[in-house]
Amino acid sequence: MSADVLHWLAAVPQTRPVALLLRHSVRDPLPAGELGYGLALNDDGVLRARQLAQVVGERLRSVHSSPLQRCLDTAGLLAAAAPPGLAVVTDRMLGDPGAYVVDRGLAGENWKRLGSEGIMERLCTTDEELPGTLPARVGAQRLVEHMLAVAGARAGLHVFVTHDILLAITAARFLGPPAGPQRWPAYLEGAFFWRDADGLHAAYRDRHRGGISAPD
Repeated sequence: MSADVLHWLAAVPQTRPVALLLRHSVRDPLPAGELGYGLALNDDGVLRARQLAQVVGERLRSVHSSPLQRCLDTAGLLAAAAPPGLAVVTDRMLGDPGAYVVDRGLAGENWKRLGSEGIMERLCTTDEELPGTLPARVGAQRLVEHMLAVAGARAGLHVFVTHDILLAITAARFLGPPAGPQRWPAYLEGAFFWRDADGLHAAYRDRHRGGISAPD
């Protein structure tokens, strides 16, 4: 479990709606040249998701997930530790096709050509646009506005389980390009978003920014 996620879970306001954009838990490596749509969590992934669930369970107000199995598995384990009656809501904005994709076929060709890290490198650090996708700043704003609209006025934690590409781009556009030896999101890393009197706040790893008007 990420130490930064634990830090921000303690630091974010508990009297306001907070959206947590969370990468799914651990899976086995993707088969060569495949997207691995049906790949579930492995045993380590189940254990880690349960550990996070014990930390966030009572604070959860909603759990949303990409339609892909590893995200649904993660979301289900989180929801199981929440107050009774909390169900996982499948949300296509979180993956397949996701908030950034407008043409799934073209986006798939990008992945075959560049791989996950190549896509993240371009959309996190440059203004280059890729075929079949929205400009990164547009997709980032679209996703964050969507999450906060879903959270509504319900104070507490609203978790949105997604994939490394969506998390990396969204965090980079609100908080700056990734830095350090571990540039891309690890399993169960996440970025937090909320609003207060100062405006929109974003927090990820060791970065926090408030009063945001629009992503970069």
